[in-house]
Amino acid sequence: MVYSMTGFGAATSKYNHLVYKIEMRSLNSKSLDINIKLPNELKFHEGELRNLLNDLIRGKVDVMVNIEETSISNENNSQINTHLLLQYYNELNSFIEEHQIQNHQILNTILGFPHIIADNSSLQDTKAIGNILSETIKSAILLLVEHRKTEGLSQEQDLEDKLKNIASFLSQISIYEPLRINRIRERYENELKNLSQDIKADSGRLEMELIFYIEKLDINEEKVRLSSHIEYFREILKDTSTIEKGKKLGFIAQEMGREINTIGSKANDADIQKFVILMKDDLEKIKEQVNNIL
Repeated sequence: MVYSMTGFGAATSKYNHLVYKIEMRSLNSKSLDINIKLPNELKFHEGELRNLLNDLIRGKVDVMVNIEETSISNENNSQINTHLLLQYYNELNSFIEEHQIQNHQILNTILGFPHIIADNSSLQDTKAIGNILSETIKSAILLLVEHRKTEGLSQEQDLEDKLKNIASFLSQISIYEPLRINRIRERYENELKNLSQDIKADSGRLEMELIFYIEKLDINEEKVRLSSHIEYFREILKDTSTIEKGKKLGFIAQEMGREINTIGSKANDADIQKFVILMKDDLEKIKEQVNNIL
């Protein structure tokens, strides 16, 4: 079984009168590339959320976290966010002392910064909010992984179809091989007959040279290796010991390409070249699929 790097997952959680919504999308990437968009008041939790996303292994993952109110309270719940106030104060005070700036309006300046005066109902216990966000993102991750699995099943079937095509084309090449050798032999014998009658050829030496030339065009080893690569590719597809298979499948596909190219360069036969082109076409489609496999 293989997993796609393409997926989507979303989950929501309610805490008092606030609803936390998390949506995530993933696309293919050589490594794990995480981009998290959080409201300013939740920036404190970005690190713990990012750690939970490491289990996704690979892919470009975009995460969007939003907060919505379920009801509007008529009570005045405003209070000072002392934690943020002290953070701003210490940073600005250090800056003023370092640069010897005479400024007695520092407190007024700080109070004008965003989120210093905040709604009391939104300033919930940091640990509780962290737990809510962690559970919500875990639910979204599970859904995204399930989506990746579904996409992977479709990709696996498509890869199997392409492998069958390549194996079929390879077997059909074997039908044309004896005909190819006979045509090569006949062509050279006819060319010798057309030479001037004054030129005498050593039939024994000629036969040896012809055998040597035909051996150089032999593609049996390439066919055997290509068949082996196809079977190994299938083994990796069915392997249940790991879900991270994309890179290994990519390496095998490269090796398959080398054998197909060598068969094409050695073929020296129009009929075999047709099957080589068909194999290359299916292999390119396999590579495209593999690029999106986890």
